[in-house]
Amino acid sequence: MAAVLTAGCNGETGGKAEPSTPQPDATTLPRAGAPKVTTPLKTEKLTNEPCSAATDSEIEGIAGKVKSSKVEQIAGGPTCSWVLADLAGSINGGLNVSQPEGLSHLYALKQQGSGVTTFKPLPDIAGYPAVIFANGGEGAGNCNLAVGLRDDMMYTVVTALFDDSPAYNDPCGTSVKLAELAIQRLKAAQ
Repeated sequence: MAAVLTAGCNGETGGKAEPSTPQPDATTLPRAGAPKVTTPLKTEKLTNEPCSAATDSEIEGIAGKVKSSKVEQIAGGPTCSWVLADLAGSINGGLNVSQPEGLSHLYALKQQGSGVTTFKPLPDIAGYPAVIFANGGEGAGNCNLAVGLRDDMMYTVVTALFDDSPAYNDPCGTSVKLAELAIQRLKAAQ
């Protein structure tokens, strides 16, 4: 999952570098053209239980038989990794808790012309703004999706399918379906 932070310095004062621009907080978001999340969701359920976003049988309905599912700790925070049977690929979904700018981070990277090689806003997913993005790694069977659940929080889905998956030709459709399931779970937990 892309969790790129960029920081700049405008000089030195007393031996300490000063940030060139203050880091935004939830009150200054969204920024860089990112859409506002009009109905923010509490996200603790997915922070504490990332695999509660979807059951194995729901994943099987959208991508093929699940071999295993488990929580993994990655740079963005805890994520659920659903590994598909017969080497058909994997789907990973989780909150990007290390990126407090939510979708604004991806929009800022796009605006700066760095950090993303693919950037495609989508129609809202279950009422929440979304974008397909990548920083390299694009290709058949692959899709990275981010959905803004709050102005300061995004849920990311990384789908990497091989040709043995029935969803190989529509990895972004698979990502959207997982995001819809995650949003349904969060709405039910409000």
